[in-house]
Amino acid sequence: MATTVTHRRTRARRLYTGEPHATALNEVRRHRDVLPAASAPAQQDLEARVLAVLVGEFGVHRPGGLGGPFALSWVGPREDSLVLAVAEPYRERVLRCLLEAGGTPGPEQRRPAGQWITLVHPAGGTLLLPRDHGPVLLHAGQDPAARPFSGTPRGALPDWAAQPGGRERASTVLRRIRLFEGHGTVDFHTALPDDAVLAGPHPELLVRARRPRVIAVVNSKGGHGCSSLATGLAQALAGQGHRVLYLLTSRGVQDGPGLQGHRWPEADPGLAAVAEDPERHVRPLPGLGYSFVRCSAPGADGPDQARQLALLLRHPSIDRAFSHVVIDASPTGLPRAAAHTADLTLAPWRPMPRPPGRQVTEVHLTPLGEAWAWIEAAYQEFEDSEPDEQEGYDAYEERLEQFARENGRTETDDELDDGLARRLFLRDTDEAGRRRWGARWEAARDGWIAHLRHESNHGWDEAAGARVPRTLSDQEWQTALHSWVAWAADEVLWGLPASTGRRRPWLVPTTRMPADVVRTIGEACTAQGLRMSSTVLPDLGNQVLPASRARWEDCVRQLAGEACAQLPR
Repeated sequence: MATTVTHRRTRARRLYTGEPHATALNEVRRHRDVLPAASAPAQQDLEARVLAVLVGEFGVHRPGGLGGPFALSWVGPREDSLVLAVAEPYRERVLRCLLEAGGTPGPEQRRPAGQWITLVHPAGGTLLLPRDHGPVLLHAGQDPAARPFSGTPRGALPDWAAQPGGRERASTVLRRIRLFEGHGTVDFHTALPDDAVLAGPHPELLVRARRPRVIAVVNSKGGHGCSSLATGLAQALAGQGHRVLYLLTSRGVQDGPGLQGHRWPEADPGLAAVAEDPERHVRPLPGLGYSFVRCSAPGADGPDQARQLALLLRHPSIDRAFSHVVIDASPTGLPRAAAHTADLTLAPWRPMPRPPGRQVTEVHLTPLGEAWAWIEAAYQEFEDSEPDEQEGYDAYEERLEQFARENGRTETDDELDDGLARRLFLRDTDEAGRRRWGARWEAARDGWIAHLRHESNHGWDEAAGARVPRTLSDQEWQTALHSWVAWAADEVLWGLPASTGRRRPWLVPTTRMPADVVRTIGEACTAQGLRMSSTVLPDLGNQVLPASRARWEDCVRQLAGEACAQLPR
């Protein structure tokens, strides 16, 4: 039955978009909608501008003579972008229209390794073109004087451009443009088609099936409050009148403000068993207002587990009983599978990084310090090139033993742990060091290990260089802040699917910081392409006092409202 439904949805999508079968099938499997609407207002604005430019360029025309309406052979609607494939005889003409629709400055063209050329417009929104459009696009972009217009479409703007709801309607028309392939003439200047025309022959397949909304609380590193946030979020949603299922995908005892004094059921049937028969395993939680199911797949967190989670959430018993599902996917559970399955992914972030200070200390190396830095870099490269096979390790250990027998062991070897290996490395690099540093090599070679021992015991060795304090410029400080935020966020987002649209993970700060610091870090997250919730959860610490727990629950309720606003309707 699932295959039959998928094929029906694929055929319906092809009728509305004209896509090739393989592309339409992949998109139907990827999206829950046959024809997803643009998820961002900026994407809708861009698509409305594209349609207005095409209307101004072609006017009233016959699709049969152009290879499709506005010479578009097929379109590929996605939540965060739109694929446009243009009939070959009119390709350059249409691509100039797409460049004009971006306004000034023009779109940023990116050429990924995949099958699409990406046009990212400055005002927001993304268009995708097949790779064979590349040479024509390059020619159209290099010849701006040949573009048909400058800033506005030729002639007056369409009548629907200034009407309420015109942007959304224009986006829908462009995404279903192949419905008008068989029309004798197409005139979209006066008015856009009504809902009855846009519904097409299969309106029943365009309606999203009723299903619970899924929020995954995930993390790639423990200790950030993943379970506390998940249970608190489930309790807050239940308090708002939603029917909530709490799905725990990790083993071990979970604690947190929503779980004080509560013992989880010991049974852990496994994810596959729960996906096949959730009615046997879903249990109510007395006093908490939501239901619970515990499952895991030890040692596995990949596409198979994501499919099992999707099957579980589509089961009729889940669909009938619950309106929301909260997945607690800590690092020991299924964070990747949960993030692939959820409508919204939240990643708690504790502690939030503090902006770097303006005052820094630079190190100006002496000539001897420069030589020591060169030796250290060469030794690091030597360590990184370790033997791949056991025989190589055995041979290297034999070399170390032979070197120790010939030269004896020193006190430094024991202090630095790998001092013997460093001395062997210096002997091996003696010739290269003499060529690189000349007369300075003798002093650098003899003093390098002594410098390391002095540095580990007393801190900075003044023989290597001088420390000079200075103040960072605004640009340097912004660069340092962005780098620090990206590194800190990578700790909790590592390995998670950083997909676009609604599924991109939201960072949830779980610590108390001044408002100006939170605002600064939020701006840095935006610059790095990261999304951060406006709600900052207080850090409870090890002891949960009544006052701090009440404040924490208020913040979680606020976060629940913010999360519900991001869920699909």
